Amino acid sequence: MLAFEYNDFNGVIIDSNQVPEHSEIFSNQLKALLLHTKLQNKDVVWLTLPIRLAHLIPISTGLGFTFHNCLPEEVTLVLKSTPEIFIPFIPTHSLGAGGLVQNEHGEILVIKEHGDNNYKLPGGHIELGEKIEDAVIREVLEETGINTKFDTILGMASTHPYRFGKSNIYIVCKLIPLSSDIDIHDIGEIDDAKWITSKEYLSDDRTNPFNKYLVKSLINSSGLVKSSIDLTQFSNLKHEMFLASSDAK
Repeated sequence: MLAFEYNDFNGVIIDSNQVPEHSEIFSNQLKALLLHTKLQNKDVVWLTLPIRLAHLIPISTGLGFTFHNCLPEEVTLVLKSTPEIFIPFIPTHSLGAGGLVQNEHGEILVIKEHGDNNYKLPGGHIELGEKIEDAVIREVLEETGINTKFDTILGMASTHPYRFGKSNIYIVCKLIPLSSDIDIHDIGEIDDAKWITSKEYLSDDRTNPFNKYLVKSLINSSGLVKSSIDLTQFSNLKHEMFLASSDAK
């Protein structure tokens, strides 16, 4: 039988590191495990297969497994004992962050992407496992060459449908500039970056209405600051917490 462990939700997780490559051996061991989970009244069986074991997918689906989620190097399948059993949803949202960076002269930092005539706030996708503040600082640096430090979260917006029929959450962060000379690193995506007064930006008819509304609404706003509390006292997970300034400490 395949190597496995029980989880805290009456489920079984197959050890993907010990799954045999031979199809017949895998089939026999998987059948034995499914019989065991049935006798133990387990609700869900989780199976993750790396690309090198992709030939085992038809065997798994033939025994009732369905696809749950996919990463570049692996696919995860599940088998529920009954259709009514709840399992966690696959990811439904992508996350993006934009930086509202204003210098000592009252100018804001904006960028223009290739093929787009509109200037907007620099920013981009938050990578898996990346903190919000790290992501927006990284994106602003890549797109403009400006070093910044995180200050507050000013606002957010949700869009649906977005890419691949999922939703997107866009988080606008206030950043403090630590440098001023523009030096675009991501020349494959960014056509131009510049400092511009908010008055000029808001009065430009070419500015996208959504971007104009964001800047107009947030330019003089206060926001949620990052809590300084040691979050490891709650769990070992990777945490960020942003609170109203009076409660943030």
